[in-house]
Amino acid sequence: IIAEAGVNHNGSLEMACQLVDKAAEAGADAVKFQTFKAECLASRIAPKAEYQVDPAAAEGTQLEMLRKLELKPEYHYDLMKKCQQRSLEFLSTPFDNESLRFLVDDLGVRRIKLSSGEITNAPLLYQAARTGLPIILSTGMSTLGEIEEALGVLAYGYLGGESPSCQAFIDTYQKESGWLALQEKVVLLHCTTEYPAPLDEVNLRAIKTMRNAFGLSVGYSDHTEGLTAPIAAVALGASVIEKHFTLDRSLPG
Repeated sequence: IIAEAGVNHNGSLEMACQLVDKAAEAGADAVKFQTFKAECLASRIAPKAEYQVDPAAAEGTQLEMLRKLELKPEYHYDLMKKCQQRSLEFLSTPFDNESLRFLVDDLGVRRIKLSSGEITNAPLLYQAARTGLPIILSTGMSTLGEIEEALGVLAYGYLGGESPSCQAFIDTYQKESGWLALQEKVVLLHCTTEYPAPLDEVNLRAIKTMRNAFGLSVGYSDHTEGLTAPIAAVALGASVIEKHFTLDRSLPG
């Protein structure tokens, strides 16, 4: 069970630590944040998504919002220590290669969680696999073909390939050694990328479809309200549940 704190700390270390405490009290196994450089994610003119717009606040751009939500590098060390004290695994999603290297080389995370938006980001997938760490890969918005292509990139990275190309990814995915590396290291997460996701759009049978298609462990990244969907996902064999949470639904952000 991954308690997804995301950016619900609003840039505050104190609030981030409170999120760790609440995740521990709830019985989660891990708590996950997000690590990124705003300038690596959005241009100066990128607008906010519809669900990100706060009617009570000034409009602002995606970049301005992301800058306020960055988790400072020094905060990560405090949060990792806090997680250790509360017997939680610290996780954070990297959105750029610099953030990936920071999490792996400086913080020493035990595994990497990659978001749905990165499933077609072959350079980041490749670098993540090159670390040799287990990867949890969300699949919201993707087709089965895109998932297969992403797995080819991961397999190539895990096997130490040094001349990446589309054909090399395909060839590696089709090798037994590539599949065995994926089976050992990768968990896929079914995900409906909508906030909140209506129950009639969750399509939990995709968990079985993905497991049958790829022969890998499959979990569920939940964006619905309540507990119905994640409980049903476990009944369908989900091995990982990721659930967003906050300290207070009335908070800004």
